[in-house]
Amino acid sequence: MPFYRYVCDNCGSQKTIFHSISENPVVNCDSCGKEMKRAISKVGIVFKGSGFYCTDNKKNGSGSTETKSESKTEKVA
Repeated sequence: MPFYRYVCDNCGSQKTIFHSISENPVVNCDSCGKEMKRAISKVGIVFKGSGFYCTDNKKNGSGSTETKSESKTEKVA
């Protein structure tokens, strides 16, 4: 069962509730008592494994792949 985030349109407060996908509970705000709506949250995705390019999940400040390839070419030449 997943967690769902609910946001109040009236006062802006947020609440996270754990329930099944098939449930549609009526969630009331603790602050003002109005009904809250389910909100979509951002999810971070990390691609790992040999089937992905290094640019699919680029880390900031990493240039290690370029330095390794440059050092190999210097040793060969």
